[in-house]
Amino acid sequence: MPREYSINSQNSNADTFVQTITGKKFNSSKNNSTNEQPQQLKESSSSEEPTIDLLPYLKEPEYTLEDVILAEKTKASIQKMQGEFKHQDLIFSQWGMRKKHKLDTSQSISLAGVPGVGKTLVAIAIAYDFGKKILIVPSYKLRSKFRGVTEKNIVKAFEVAIENDAVLFFDEAEDFLGERLDNVTQSTDAAYNAERTVMLTQLSEYEGTVIFATNKIKNYDSAILSRIRWQIQFDLPDEKARAQIWEKQFPDELPLDESVDCQQLAKDFDAISGRDIKKAVFQAVVSAAMEEVPEEEKRVKQSHLVEAITQVLEAKEAAKKKELKLKPVEGEVPLPDEIKEVIEDKEQDDERDGNNS
Repeated sequence: MPREYSINSQNSNADTFVQTITGKKFNSSKNNSTNEQPQQLKESSSSEEPTIDLLPYLKEPEYTLEDVILAEKTKASIQKMQGEFKHQDLIFSQWGMRKKHKLDTSQSISLAGVPGVGKTLVAIAIAYDFGKKILIVPSYKLRSKFRGVTEKNIVKAFEVAIENDAVLFFDEAEDFLGERLDNVTQSTDAAYNAERTVMLTQLSEYEGTVIFATNKIKNYDSAILSRIRWQIQFDLPDEKARAQIWEKQFPDELPLDESVDCQQLAKDFDAISGRDIKKAVFQAVVSAAMEEVPEEEKRVKQSHLVEAITQVLEAKEAAKKKELKLKPVEGEVPLPDEIKEVIEDKEQDDERDGNNS
């Protein structure tokens, strides 16, 4: 059954956001300090937008941890987290640790790192290792323009995971774990805070395994982050891991030229993710297939792989957003001549207009 939540809000109009979850009126103790009328979200009703059907997102895991190549530090953190699951009875019952962890009963896991380092694959592999299904929650589908429906969808995700004894997985979790707003001036702000309050309450009372993956862990709300038991950082693969990832991308049927050297590729291209390597290998295979030689003579060569990974990295670099950095200066900064001319022309025009009036 859905639970009733409390929101520490600065906007009295935020009171209505919990009402749609529990069917009860919620009253906050703080009033909004502004006199502006907040922008209202649309009222929700079952005829307008019901809660999301999550069963299509319940999957049988198809990857194991052996399918994922990770840096040694990341692998060690995952193995320690596995130890909790495998020795739950010993840790919590026989050794009495449940008495000291009454408010964090879930096995909560944060997977954080740059894109393409295997966070989603690891989440699926954890479910496989635990012998459970995985509920991969589509974060973008949880959100609704109707008041209270997003919060209901969050509650429902936890309920469906419980009912199906599944690992619950939120990808791009910063959408729902971001820092709560202090200055609440409109109902959309209150809804934003309400989502995080609901998530925090669910996380505190959930007794299953829940995994959050993000590229932006610095955006997490500190109160929520403090409740997550295992925080696992994913770094770009080291040289040893890169060589293994390159080797793992080649199926047995793929004809490889004797020039292919995964160790050299791992050494020459260091700041790359597993996804970069996977993409480069596919592009190299396409290049090899396109060569105008008899099919039986076609081979994937080292030159194909070097060209492909170079192009992948160039495309990534081109897609990066350039940061504008302002440097403080002392004294007066001279304006460019063309700017001075524009200002002088404007002043002369204003002077003429004044004389003509």
